[in-house]
Amino acid sequence: MPRQRRRLPSPARQAAGRVAGVADTFPASFAEGVRRFNAGEFFEAHEAFEELLDDVEEDGRWDLLVALVQVAVGYHKCAEGHPGSERMLGLGAEKLAAFPALAWGVDVGRLRTRLAEDLAVLAAGEDLAARLGVTPPIIALRER
Repeated sequence: MPRQRRRLPSPARQAAGRVAGVADTFPASFAEGVRRFNAGEFFEAHEAFEELLDDVEEDGRWDLLVALVQVAVGYHKCAEGHPGSERMLGLGAEKLAAFPALAWGVDVGRLRTRLAEDLAVLAAGEDLAARLGVTPPIIALRER
């Protein structure tokens, strides 16, 4: 992950996101991260999202990107059989909980629902990697 940057305190950053959210969008390269995630290329998606962090560090989009990085890393770990997937998915889910169902065109509600289902699969000791192959998670984009 890139080095930690000085950021506005969370309430100020959230307020900035609410005020500017109507006009602000993600940089054009955000679509590449979404495309990679939706193709099951979770490692590449996390890298694409990380590259955008500097561009949005002064508003709520930063927090949303960090959540998407954590979710992508969690799914990558799961798909590749690495430990720590449940922890990373949980961290991402916690961050996504702070956002409305639709944030900057990202259908956060849909992703939260999928994460809750996948975390329940992991908590039950079932094979999430098999589910990813049959019904992969997606990041859906919608107009505001």
